[in-house]
Amino acid sequence: MLKVIRIAAISLISILLVATFGFLYIESTWAKPQFRTPKEAFIHGSIGTELAPLPVFQVLPDLFPDQFQPAGKEAGDWVEQFGFIHGKPEDNEGLPVGFSVSNYQPQSGNPSPVKFVGFSCALCHTSHIRRFPGDEAVIVTGMGSTSLDLFAWVDAFKTSILDKNLTVDNIAKAYEAKYQKPLGIVDKTVIGFWLSTARGQVLASLPKWDAPYNGKDLRDSKLSPIGPARTQPFKELVHFVMDRPAASDKSYSKLPSLYEQENREWAQYDGSVRDRLSRSVLAAVAAGATPNNLVVPEISHNVTQAIEYTRGLQGPKYAEVFKDQSIKLDPQKIERGHAVFQQSCATCHGDRNFADGTWVKGELQGLITPIEEIQTDSERLNYRYYQELPDAVDVFFPDNNPLKPKRENIRPGPLGNTKGFINAPIESVFARAPYLHNGSVLTLAELINLKPRREIFYRGDNLYDPIDVGLASPTEPDDKHYFKLDTHVQGNSNKGHDYPWTYQGTGWDKAALEDLLEYLKTL
Repeated sequence: MLKVIRIAAISLISILLVATFGFLYIESTWAKPQFRTPKEAFIHGSIGTELAPLPVFQVLPDLFPDQFQPAGKEAGDWVEQFGFIHGKPEDNEGLPVGFSVSNYQPQSGNPSPVKFVGFSCALCHTSHIRRFPGDEAVIVTGMGSTSLDLFAWVDAFKTSILDKNLTVDNIAKAYEAKYQKPLGIVDKTVIGFWLSTARGQVLASLPKWDAPYNGKDLRDSKLSPIGPARTQPFKELVHFVMDRPAASDKSYSKLPSLYEQENREWAQYDGSVRDRLSRSVLAAVAAGATPNNLVVPEISHNVTQAIEYTRGLQGPKYAEVFKDQSIKLDPQKIERGHAVFQQSCATCHGDRNFADGTWVKGELQGLITPIEEIQTDSERLNYRYYQELPDAVDVFFPDNNPLKPKRENIRPGPLGNTKGFINAPIESVFARAPYLHNGSVLTLAELINLKPRREIFYRGDNLYDPIDVGLASPTEPDDKHYFKLDTHVQGNSNKGHDYPWTYQGTGWDKAALEDLLEYLKTL
């Protein structure tokens, strides 16, 4: 009898081992690493921010139109209402630009038999330029999005997860109705596990981070003050790295352009992060990535290759985007404007060598101009955890993690604690609108004080103003321009950077500023 039991036990163990190895083999086939080119990594590559199974993502706006079309169905689909850019139906599962599709589970990076949707670098760093309604948009890769209302969309996404009507059965019914095919048992199993986990995580965060806004509140700037084309990066890092609410944080920052990154020694506006890899890793963490999934070979490859893509990425040329003869550039004004630029701007920002296309470094380029001198909005430099966050980041990443940022490359730290903003190159400056780090100035004409800076304007899917060089805004809000940006609100100041002169102040020269504006169009 004992012999029979032993044989049975050995047989059971053998079966379990075979089953285990069989499962591990099958699991290994779920996510075959895809090592993309730098451009493809930037546009389509996962950076560890997986959100939801693809079938869920595809039907969520249909299940909750009140969340994903807060202005009503007549104002456009969810892609348009949150400022995404429509992708091609035959490309990347038909998703908007900047969404990735992978077979990796959220946070862990473990293989999944069902595809998951997450963000790619292109989500925040691709935009379109349109001059008038119906104008064929010029899509610019590497340009900071001028329309994406990401944080409002995330709140809509979280609200939907918390809704009790979001069930596996309802997802399956919506999917079958939309695509005329049923979801398989594997899809339903993965979706059920994901939904339970995601809902639990959102619920657990409510006492610390508060409930998400929903419906029409998503467009109320008093309730959701970040708005289109901006982010709140340090608040999100404090959430994930320090597990604290960061409720007092008002460090709003526009989504930056990433042209010719090889010209920059420090990667962040304020000189807080030096190397590009650390900047991108921390940006991914702020968007939901973890130290665990960032080291998955494919994801790590995407992050590093996307950086490589931006090192020499050329921005658009004004003359190529705006070919209309009515806005043809004036060579004489450009020549005079170049002299004004050399005198008032090149020391800090450098200048373009048009003979070979290189950027000539200015004497003070790469240095920090103290906030007391530049006098722009200081919230990015004075949020509550400014001093503690660098050390918290250092602890957050295990010492053996190859993507761990070097402590000496994060300020405040060993290399100093000067609070201010980096004097950076301004390649393709016309495509960097809106201006100042918090996006509080709409046009170059206002930034150089040729025209007075607007104190209140409306953001959303703004058209481009090629004359004043920047974004246009209506005088009253509408479905396309719903977010009221009041520059008197904390974090929204449009003051400072008064170069060459303050508006109509001592030495102010309108003709010289008109020439300068013409030259800036050429950079």
